[in-house]
Amino acid sequence: MRSGEAVTQTGPMRGVKVLDIGTMIAAPLAGGVLADQGAEVIKVETPGIGDLMRYVGATCKGVGALYQNVNRGKRSIALNLKAEEGVEVLHRLVKTVDVIIHNFRPGVAERLQADYATLSAINPQLIYLSVTGFGHEGPMSKKAAYDNVVQAFAGVAMTQTDPRIGEPAQYQQLFADKLTANMACQAITAALFARERGDGGQHVQLAMADAVASFLWLDKAGTAQFKSPEASPGLQASADPRLIKFKNGYAQAAPLSDSDFHGWCAAFGVDSSDPRVATLVDRASNHDAVTDISQQVLQRALELDVDETIAKLEAADVPCAKAYALHELPDNPQMQANGLFVETEHPLAGTMVEPQSPVHFSKTPSGCGFPSPALGAHTHDILSELGFSEADIGRLREAAVVS
Repeated sequence: MRSGEAVTQTGPMRGVKVLDIGTMIAAPLAGGVLADQGAEVIKVETPGIGDLMRYVGATCKGVGALYQNVNRGKRSIALNLKAEEGVEVLHRLVKTVDVIIHNFRPGVAERLQADYATLSAINPQLIYLSVTGFGHEGPMSKKAAYDNVVQAFAGVAMTQTDPRIGEPAQYQQLFADKLTANMACQAITAALFARERGDGGQHVQLAMADAVASFLWLDKAGTAQFKSPEASPGLQASADPRLIKFKNGYAQAAPLSDSDFHGWCAAFGVDSSDPRVATLVDRASNHDAVTDISQQVLQRALELDVDETIAKLEAADVPCAKAYALHELPDNPQMQANGLFVETEHPLAGTMVEPQSPVHFSKTPSGCGFPSPALGAHTHDILSELGFSEADIGRLREAAVVS
């Protein structure tokens, strides 16, 4: 691993100012990605407690790993948006930024005077991104939405049914949140590009349910894609999701092409001379024969060494990989060559290992934002930049508008 450096003004988003008034992950992570790419991001948090993500997941000396990963590279202002003067501060901030992001339920932004109509009147060039769980309108729009709930609704569980036991399952990670955040980040950059071409500011709406369902539909919709009763499932684009269990580990392979399939069988010592599996077309119409050979491979693997078999698969140019735990990746030679993981220094937690931006820009390099801020760490500086005097700041603190 190489030491990480905080993003300066070299990233492709340099000069873009973002105001993050969201909580949790779905919206704030979009701001975190933009911060890694050079944007100036100000995070608004509730005085006293701040974003709840500060307290979720692994911690070290009071620093949350999840909060760090989502909010590194941002400045924090602790601002009470339920106070009239807090709203006034927000409106002054809005005048200075290019983008604002949040993930409030429909109706909340209006109550806080932070809705698109209000803020776009203050800053007509504003890119306003709002993320909801189920949608901005409709019968479920005001329901509370957390990652696992959205996963269930949007099809994740049913598309992850275990073929061995027939039971649906969900991803054991914040899949919906992270996917939505990345789609949100792309949407923001697209809106900024449109603004540069003269289209002005706009409201960008994104529902977590839409993000997940559209993502899954690509290869999991099957015959639902067609209205015709003549539709056939055919050969599945997705590889067998089951890991191959060896005597000393796990691996995965994707033997799709003819050479891949027969090389895969040979690496496990399984006969693939059956004419029913000779070609891709043959295998698409002889599912039972393919299943039988696959079962032979899985059974044979239990007696084999995982590394030796991977070497045979690689020699035959079969797409494959050994299964690694996340904690093993930073020391993996390929990941070291990629330069993804870096060691950064946090003033409280000390040395941290984290992935920097995985996207490499040849002329505008991105990186790894400075450490996530303590709650309200930049309140004074941000207010001063907005023109508040020392007396004003002191009065706002006394009134618990800021902290």
